[in-house]
Amino acid sequence: MAAALADAARIAMDEMLACGLDQIAGGEVFAPDFVHTVPPRLTGVTAERTRDMSRGQQGVARYVVTGPLGAPRGLGHSRAFIRERAIEPRLDKVAIPTGYTIGLSFPRSELTDTVLDQLTQLVRAEIAEAVAAGATDVQLDAPSEAIACIEGTAEVAHLADLIAAPFDSVAGPAVRRSVHFCLGDIARKPSTQVQNLRALLPLLQALDGRIDRALVECSYSGQWDDRALLADVPDSIEIVAGIGDVKSPPASRDHYRRQIDQLLAVVPAQRLLVSTSCGCGRVPHDDAIRLNLELVRAAHGAGG
Repeated sequence: MAAALADAARIAMDEMLACGLDQIAGGEVFAPDFVHTVPPRLTGVTAERTRDMSRGQQGVARYVVTGPLGAPRGLGHSRAFIRERAIEPRLDKVAIPTGYTIGLSFPRSELTDTVLDQLTQLVRAEIAEAVAAGATDVQLDAPSEAIACIEGTAEVAHLADLIAAPFDSVAGPAVRRSVHFCLGDIARKPSTQVQNLRALLPLLQALDGRIDRALVECSYSGQWDDRALLADVPDSIEIVAGIGDVKSPPASRDHYRRQIDQLLAVVPAQRLLVSTSCGCGRVPHDDAIRLNLELVRAAHGAGG
């Protein structure tokens, strides 16, 4: 199994390098179903309903807490980073879901302060292991926080604290603290129909000085219409605008170039990067290659 995962990661990273991406990832080949691979690794939980990928949004597993939470095998992300960095030294980034996002497989009533603290501790340990192995960019994936903020189901200050807490042990210039905010992606469909940036802005502002980079989905029309609000993101935070929509066929480089030029009118070039709106794990292979190629070529031709 380890050899197969290494081979798959090598292919994924080679394709990213061939596309000309400035920063690569390991392909997350060990976790093809994103966060849904985490709860089965936990102790102290019992599955009431197992994951059914064929049912999309309706097939999310449901777990209940039956005791103290633990992860004797880890969450899988740091081990994958260690395995993948051994075959590609240019890999410097690890992506890990937040505790709150891991909790999307739990009924809301189960996400008590105690449970969230235990999940945060598990994420913090995962970060520490990856950083010790050479990770210099730690990305927390926080779709659940973004959705809760946008829909108003949780307090902004509480969400900001949950996001920042796992970074406590890596504060400082040696490690970039990145956070990815999207609207979820299960079966290439969002987890909310409220699709804008204005409702997310308070959370980004509450993270001033607590994170270094925000990867923000910008592919829905409501989000794109709100792009001017990116000027109100604190100067301490770099912005990665996710303009490459992973839920639709790739656009042309001219389309992306026009978008980048419009973003440069809002965000200084030294604080702006572009990316896909979310991961490409559910994108047809050839579409994923074309999407990344067009983004790279557009970025090289923009602003000039």
